[in-house]
Amino acid sequence: MEKAVQVCVKSTKTWKKNTETQTVISSLEVKSVDTQCGGEKHDSYNREEKLKHWTYDLLRDEVLRSKEEIIRWCMDEGLIAKSRLCCHCDLPMKLVKCEDRSDKYKWECRKSVNGKRHKVEISIRKGSWFEKSNMTLEEVLKFTYWWCRDVRQEEIRHELNIAAHTAVDWDSFCRETCEVTLMEREHPIGGPGKIVQIDESKFGKRKYHRGHRVEGQWVFGGIEEESRRSFMVAVEKRDESTLLPIIERHIAKGSIIVSDCWKAYINLEKHGYEHRLVNHSKEFVNKDGDHTNKIEGHWRQAKCKMPSFGVRKIAFSSYLAEFLWRYEHKGKDLFSTFLWDVKKIYCEF
Repeated sequence: MEKAVQVCVKSTKTWKKNTETQTVISSLEVKSVDTQCGGEKHDSYNREEKLKHWTYDLLRDEVLRSKEEIIRWCMDEGLIAKSRLCCHCDLPMKLVKCEDRSDKYKWECRKSVNGKRHKVEISIRKGSWFEKSNMTLEEVLKFTYWWCRDVRQEEIRHELNIAAHTAVDWDSFCRETCEVTLMEREHPIGGPGKIVQIDESKFGKRKYHRGHRVEGQWVFGGIEEESRRSFMVAVEKRDESTLLPIIERHIAKGSIIVSDCWKAYINLEKHGYEHRLVNHSKEFVNKDGDHTNKIEGHWRQAKCKMPSFGVRKIAFSSYLAEFLWRYEHKGKDLFSTFLWDVKKIYCEF
Protein backbone atom coordinates (compact mmCIF):
# COMPACT_ATOMS: atom_id res chain seq x y z
CA MET A 1 0.00 0.00 0.00
CA GLU A 2 1.26 3.43 -0.86
CA LYS A 3 2.31 5.77 1.92
CA ALA A 4 0.48 9.08 1.82
CA VAL A 5 2.03 12.36 2.86
CA GLN A 6 0.59 14.23 5.83
CA VAL A 7 0.92 17.97 5.39
CA CYS A 8 1.98 19.98 8.43
CA VAL A 9 2.96 23.64 8.40
CA LYS A 10 6.58 23.96 9.60
CA SER A 11 7.68 27.32 8.27
CA THR A 12 6.41 29.84 5.78
CA LYS A 13 7.76 32.45 3.43
CA THR A 14 5.69 35.45 2.44
CA TRP A 15 6.14 37.90 -0.41
CA LYS A 16 4.12 40.22 -2.61
CA LYS A 17 3.83 39.83 -6.34
CA ASN A 18 1.22 41.39 -8.60
CA THR A 19 -0.45 42.80 -5.43
CA GLU A 20 -1.30 39.28 -4.30
CA THR A 21 0.04 38.12 -0.94
CA GLN A 22 0.91 34.43 -0.91
CA THR A 23 2.20 32.21 1.84
CA VAL A 24 3.98 29.10 0.64
CA ILE A 25 4.11 26.03 2.78
CA SER A 26 7.81 25.35 2.45
CA SER A 27 8.24 22.10 4.30
CA LEU A 28 6.28 18.90 4.68
CA GLU A 29 6.37 16.30 7.38
CA VAL A 30 6.10 12.77 5.99
CA LYS A 31 4.01 10.40 8.02
CA SER A 32 2.89 6.88 7.13
CA VAL A 33 -0.84 7.16 6.58
CA ASP A 34 -2.63 4.30 4.82
CA THR A 35 -5.16 6.16 2.67
CA GLN A 36 -5.05 4.34 -0.66
CA CYS A 37 -8.01 5.55 -2.72
CA GLY A 38 -10.38 3.26 -4.54
CA GLY A 39 -10.12 -0.38 -5.59
CA GLU A 40 -9.46 -3.50 -3.56
CA LYS A 41 -6.31 -2.08 -1.92
CA HIS A 42 -8.49 0.50 -0.21
CA ASP A 43 -10.33 -2.31 1.61
CA SER A 44 -7.34 -4.56 2.21
CA TYR A 45 -7.06 -3.72 5.91
CA ASN A 46 -9.64 -3.86 8.66
CA ARG A 47 -12.12 -1.13 7.83
CA GLU A 48 -13.91 -1.24 11.16
CA GLU A 49 -10.72 -0.38 13.02
CA LYS A 50 -10.36 2.79 10.95
CA LEU A 51 -13.89 4.09 11.53
CA LYS A 52 -14.24 6.72 14.23
CA HIS A 53 -17.31 7.51 16.29
CA TRP A 54 -18.14 11.15 15.59
CA THR A 55 -20.26 13.57 17.56
CA TYR A 56 -20.87 17.12 16.42
CA ASP A 57 -18.81 18.47 19.34
CA LEU A 58 -15.90 16.24 18.32
CA LEU A 59 -16.14 17.38 14.70
CA ARG A 60 -16.27 21.02 15.75
CA ASP A 61 -13.40 20.79 18.24
CA GLU A 62 -11.05 18.53 16.24
CA VAL A 63 -11.72 19.53 12.63
CA LEU A 64 -13.68 22.76 12.23
CA ARG A 65 -11.35 24.96 14.29
CA SER A 66 -9.90 26.77 11.27
CA LYS A 67 -9.65 26.59 7.49
CA GLU A 68 -6.11 25.24 7.82
CA GLU A 69 -7.21 22.51 10.20
CA ILE A 70 -10.09 21.53 7.91
CA ILE A 71 -7.75 21.28 4.91
CA ARG A 72 -5.19 19.28 6.88
CA TRP A 73 -7.86 16.89 8.14
CA CYS A 74 -9.39 16.44 4.68
CA MET A 75 -5.93 15.63 3.31
CA ASP A 76 -5.23 13.15 6.09
CA GLU A 77 -8.61 11.50 5.49
CA GLY A 78 -8.03 11.25 1.73
CA LEU A 79 -10.91 13.60 0.88
CA ILE A 80 -8.68 16.07 -0.98
CA ALA A 81 -5.26 15.60 -2.58
CA LYS A 82 -2.11 15.78 -0.45
CA SER A 83 0.04 16.60 -3.48
CA ARG A 84 -0.30 17.61 -7.12
CA LEU A 85 1.86 17.33 -10.21
CA CYS A 86 1.90 20.26 -12.61
CA CYS A 87 0.18 19.45 -15.91
CA HIS A 88 2.78 21.59 -17.71
CA CYS A 89 6.11 20.37 -16.28
CA ASP A 90 5.03 17.21 -14.42
CA LEU A 91 6.81 18.42 -11.27
CA PRO A 92 5.32 18.77 -7.76
CA MET A 93 3.17 21.85 -7.22
CA LYS A 94 3.20 24.00 -4.08
CA LEU A 95 0.29 24.52 -1.74
CA VAL A 96 0.07 28.28 -1.32
CA LYS A 97 -2.16 30.62 0.62
CA CYS A 98 -4.43 32.79 -1.50
CA GLU A 99 -6.85 35.22 0.14
CA ASP A 100 -9.03 35.66 -2.94
CA ARG A 101 -10.19 32.02 -2.82
CA SER A 102 -12.88 30.80 -0.45
CA ASP A 103 -10.65 27.97 0.81
CA LYS A 104 -7.71 30.41 1.21
CA TYR A 105 -5.36 27.87 -0.40
CA LYS A 106 -4.59 26.62 -3.90
CA TRP A 107 -2.04 24.47 -5.72
CA GLU A 108 0.40 26.48 -7.81
CA CYS A 109 3.43 25.94 -10.05
CA ARG A 110 5.67 28.80 -11.29
CA LYS A 111 8.66 26.84 -12.51
CA SER A 112 10.73 27.43 -15.63
CA VAL A 113 10.98 24.80 -18.36
CA ASN A 114 13.48 25.30 -21.20
CA GLY A 115 13.92 28.91 -20.13
CA LYS A 116 10.18 29.63 -20.21
CA ARG A 117 8.36 30.37 -16.98
CA HIS A 118 4.78 29.16 -16.57
CA LYS A 119 2.03 29.64 -14.01
CA VAL A 120 -0.45 26.84 -13.32
CA GLU A 121 -3.12 26.99 -10.60
CA ILE A 122 -5.42 24.20 -9.39
CA SER A 123 -8.13 24.31 -6.75
CA ILE A 124 -7.50 22.15 -3.69
CA ARG A 125 -10.98 20.71 -4.36
CA LYS A 126 -10.09 19.33 -7.80
CA GLY A 127 -11.32 15.75 -8.23
CA SER A 128 -12.92 15.62 -4.78
CA TRP A 129 -16.31 15.45 -3.08
CA PHE A 130 -16.16 19.24 -2.66
CA GLU A 131 -15.28 20.19 -6.24
CA LYS A 132 -18.58 21.45 -7.66
CA SER A 133 -19.93 23.11 -4.54
CA ASN A 134 -20.09 26.82 -3.76
CA MET A 135 -20.33 26.04 -0.06
CA THR A 136 -17.23 26.27 2.11
CA LEU A 137 -15.45 23.08 3.14
CA GLU A 138 -16.81 23.62 6.64
CA GLU A 139 -20.39 23.88 5.36
CA VAL A 140 -20.05 20.74 3.25
CA LEU A 141 -18.70 18.75 6.19
CA LYS A 142 -21.48 20.02 8.45
CA PHE A 143 -24.13 19.22 5.84
CA THR A 144 -22.69 15.73 5.36
CA TYR A 145 -22.54 15.10 9.11
CA TRP A 146 -26.14 16.20 9.69
CA TRP A 147 -27.36 14.27 6.64
CA CYS A 148 -25.73 11.14 8.03
CA ARG A 149 -27.45 11.84 11.36
CA ASP A 150 -30.77 11.94 9.45
CA VAL A 151 -31.48 15.57 10.33
CA ARG A 152 -34.36 17.04 8.32
CA GLN A 153 -33.36 19.05 5.27
CA GLU A 154 -35.20 22.14 6.52
CA GLU A 155 -33.21 22.11 9.76
CA ILE A 156 -29.91 21.79 7.91
CA ARG A 157 -30.89 24.72 5.69
CA HIS A 158 -31.66 26.79 8.77
CA GLU A 159 -28.40 25.91 10.54
CA LEU A 160 -26.21 26.60 7.49
CA ASN A 161 -28.31 29.48 6.14
CA ILE A 162 -28.17 28.08 2.61
CA ALA A 163 -30.63 28.32 -0.26
CA ALA A 164 -33.35 25.71 -0.67
CA HIS A 165 -32.01 24.54 -4.03
CA THR A 166 -28.54 24.07 -2.50
CA ALA A 167 -29.94 21.85 0.25
CA VAL A 168 -31.99 19.88 -2.28
CA ASP A 169 -28.97 19.38 -4.53
CA TRP A 170 -26.74 18.17 -1.70
CA ASP A 171 -29.44 15.90 -0.33
CA SER A 172 -29.67 14.36 -3.80
CA PHE A 173 -25.88 14.19 -4.02
CA CYS A 174 -25.71 12.19 -0.78
CA ARG A 175 -28.42 9.78 -1.93
CA GLU A 176 -26.64 9.26 -5.25
CA THR A 177 -23.49 8.37 -3.31
CA CYS A 178 -25.47 5.65 -1.52
CA GLU A 179 -26.82 4.45 -4.86
CA VAL A 180 -23.39 4.21 -6.49
CA THR A 181 -21.91 2.54 -3.40
CA LEU A 182 -24.59 -0.16 -3.37
CA MET A 183 -24.17 -0.81 -7.10
CA GLU A 184 -20.41 -1.18 -6.76
CA ARG A 185 -20.77 -3.56 -3.80
CA GLU A 186 -23.64 -5.52 -5.32
CA HIS A 187 -23.44 -9.21 -4.50
CA PRO A 188 -26.19 -11.87 -4.58
CA ILE A 189 -27.83 -12.72 -1.28
CA GLY A 190 -28.72 -16.24 -0.21
CA GLY A 191 -26.95 -19.38 -1.37
CA PRO A 192 -27.37 -23.16 -0.97
CA GLY A 193 -29.55 -23.88 2.05
CA LYS A 194 -30.14 -20.20 2.87
CA ILE A 195 -33.67 -18.82 3.04
CA VAL A 196 -34.60 -15.65 1.15
CA GLN A 197 -38.05 -14.08 1.46
CA ILE A 198 -39.31 -12.16 -1.60
CA ASP A 199 -42.30 -9.93 -2.20
CA GLU A 200 -43.58 -6.92 -4.11
CA SER A 201 -45.10 -3.81 -2.57
CA LYS A 202 -46.52 -0.54 -3.78
CA PHE A 203 -44.98 2.67 -2.43
CA GLY A 204 -46.90 5.94 -2.38
CA LYS A 205 -50.52 6.61 -1.60
CA ARG A 206 -53.13 6.33 -4.28
CA LYS A 207 -54.48 9.77 -5.08
CA TYR A 208 -57.34 10.96 -7.20
CA HIS A 209 -56.87 13.98 -9.44
CA ARG A 210 -59.67 15.20 -11.70
CA GLY A 211 -61.32 11.81 -11.64
CA HIS A 212 -58.16 9.85 -12.52
CA ARG A 213 -56.43 7.48 -10.16
CA VAL A 214 -52.70 8.13 -9.76
CA GLU A 215 -50.74 4.99 -8.89
CA GLY A 216 -47.68 4.76 -6.70
CA GLN A 217 -44.46 2.89 -7.48
CA TRP A 218 -44.14 -0.89 -7.38
CA VAL A 219 -41.01 -2.24 -5.71
CA PHE A 220 -39.71 -5.81 -5.74
CA GLY A 221 -37.36 -6.98 -3.02
CA GLY A 222 -35.86 -9.80 -1.03
CA ILE A 223 -34.25 -10.33 2.35
CA GLU A 224 -32.02 -13.16 3.58
CA GLU A 225 -33.48 -14.50 6.82
CA GLU A 226 -30.23 -15.20 8.66
CA SER A 227 -28.02 -12.25 7.71
CA ARG A 228 -30.85 -9.79 6.90
CA ARG A 229 -28.96 -8.72 3.77
CA SER A 230 -31.48 -7.38 1.29
CA PHE A 231 -32.21 -5.70 -2.03
CA MET A 232 -35.01 -3.55 -3.45
CA VAL A 233 -35.68 -2.68 -7.08
CA ALA A 234 -38.30 -0.29 -8.48
CA VAL A 235 -40.27 -2.05 -11.25
CA GLU A 236 -42.89 -1.02 -13.77
CA LYS A 237 -44.41 -4.51 -14.07
CA ARG A 238 -44.70 -7.52 -11.78
CA ASP A 239 -44.78 -10.22 -14.43
CA GLU A 240 -42.36 -13.15 -14.70
CA SER A 241 -40.34 -11.61 -17.53
CA THR A 242 -39.63 -8.59 -15.29
CA LEU A 243 -39.07 -10.26 -11.91
CA LEU A 244 -37.17 -13.42 -12.88
CA PRO A 245 -34.06 -11.59 -14.22
CA ILE A 246 -34.00 -9.51 -11.02
CA ILE A 247 -34.21 -12.66 -8.91
CA GLU A 248 -31.37 -14.30 -10.85
CA ARG A 249 -29.24 -11.19 -10.47
CA HIS A 250 -29.78 -10.65 -6.76
CA ILE A 251 -30.36 -14.16 -5.34
CA ALA A 252 -27.73 -16.91 -5.58
CA LYS A 253 -28.66 -20.24 -7.14
CA GLY A 254 -29.51 -22.96 -4.65
CA SER A 255 -31.28 -20.52 -2.32
CA ILE A 256 -34.55 -21.44 -0.65
CA ILE A 257 -37.02 -18.78 -1.78
CA VAL A 258 -40.16 -18.16 0.27
CA SER A 259 -42.96 -16.16 -1.35
CA ASP A 260 -46.69 -15.77 -1.65
CA CYS A 261 -48.57 -17.41 -4.53
CA TRP A 262 -48.04 -14.63 -7.08
CA LYS A 263 -48.02 -16.17 -10.58
CA ALA A 264 -44.69 -14.58 -11.56
CA TYR A 265 -42.89 -17.00 -9.19
CA ILE A 266 -44.37 -20.21 -10.59
CA ASN A 267 -41.24 -21.36 -12.44
CA LEU A 268 -38.56 -20.59 -9.84
CA GLU A 269 -37.68 -24.27 -9.34
CA LYS A 270 -36.84 -24.53 -13.05
CA HIS A 271 -34.16 -21.87 -12.54
CA GLY A 272 -32.11 -23.42 -9.76
CA TYR A 273 -34.07 -22.44 -6.64
CA GLU A 274 -36.04 -24.32 -4.02
CA HIS A 275 -39.43 -22.62 -3.79
CA ARG A 276 -41.69 -22.61 -0.74
CA LEU A 277 -45.13 -21.03 -0.83
CA VAL A 278 -47.23 -19.23 1.77
CA ASN A 279 -50.87 -18.87 0.73
CA HIS A 280 -51.85 -15.58 2.35
CA SER A 281 -55.52 -16.12 1.56
CA LYS A 282 -55.45 -19.02 4.03
CA GLU A 283 -52.47 -18.55 6.33
CA PHE A 284 -49.54 -16.31 7.23
CA VAL A 285 -47.29 -19.21 8.24
CA ASN A 286 -47.38 -22.49 6.31
CA LYS A 287 -47.30 -25.94 7.90
CA ASP A 288 -43.48 -26.02 7.66
CA GLY A 289 -43.12 -22.70 9.49
CA ASP A 290 -42.27 -20.62 6.42
CA HIS A 291 -43.48 -17.01 6.30
CA THR A 292 -42.79 -13.64 4.70
CA ASN A 293 -42.84 -11.57 7.89
CA LYS A 294 -39.29 -10.24 7.49
CA ILE A 295 -39.75 -8.84 3.99
CA GLU A 296 -43.11 -7.33 4.98
CA GLY A 297 -41.46 -5.67 7.97
CA HIS A 298 -38.75 -4.44 5.63
CA TRP A 299 -41.39 -2.74 3.48
CA ARG A 300 -42.83 -0.96 6.51
CA GLN A 301 -39.43 0.40 7.51
CA ALA A 302 -38.64 1.56 3.97
CA LYS A 303 -41.99 3.31 3.52
CA CYS A 304 -41.54 5.18 6.80
CA LYS A 305 -38.31 6.66 5.41
CA MET A 306 -39.92 7.95 2.22
CA PRO A 307 -40.80 11.67 2.21
CA SER A 308 -44.42 12.32 3.15
CA PHE A 309 -44.78 14.75 0.23
CA GLY A 310 -44.05 11.99 -2.29
CA VAL A 311 -41.08 11.33 -4.53
CA ARG A 312 -40.51 12.08 -8.20
CA LYS A 313 -40.12 8.87 -10.19
CA ILE A 314 -36.66 9.90 -11.40
CA ALA A 315 -35.44 10.15 -7.79
CA PHE A 316 -37.27 7.14 -6.38
CA SER A 317 -34.37 4.68 -6.72
CA SER A 318 -32.02 7.02 -4.86
CA TYR A 319 -34.40 7.12 -1.87
CA LEU A 320 -34.52 3.32 -1.87
CA ALA A 321 -30.71 3.30 -1.99
CA GLU A 322 -30.49 5.66 0.98
CA PHE A 323 -32.77 3.40 3.02
CA LEU A 324 -30.79 0.28 2.09
CA TRP A 325 -27.47 2.00 2.80
CA ARG A 326 -28.62 3.12 6.25
CA TYR A 327 -30.10 -0.32 6.92
CA GLU A 328 -26.88 -2.06 5.90
CA HIS A 329 -24.79 0.10 8.24
CA LYS A 330 -27.19 0.17 11.17
CA GLY A 331 -25.25 0.46 14.44
CA LYS A 332 -22.14 1.92 12.78
CA ASP A 333 -20.95 5.52 12.75
CA LEU A 334 -22.59 6.69 9.53
CA PHE A 335 -20.43 9.80 9.12
CA SER A 336 -17.22 7.76 9.08
CA THR A 337 -18.83 5.12 6.88
CA PHE A 338 -20.19 7.67 4.42
CA LEU A 339 -16.84 9.47 4.07
CA TRP A 340 -15.19 6.10 3.46
CA ASP A 341 -17.60 5.51 0.58
CA VAL A 342 -17.09 9.06 -0.70
CA LYS A 343 -13.33 8.46 -0.95
CA LYS A 344 -13.84 5.33 -3.01
CA ILE A 345 -16.16 7.07 -5.47
CA TYR A 346 -14.80 10.61 -5.76
CA CYS A 347 -11.08 10.11 -5.19
CA GLU A 348 -9.67 11.24 -8.56
CA PHE A 349 -6.17 12.26 -7.49
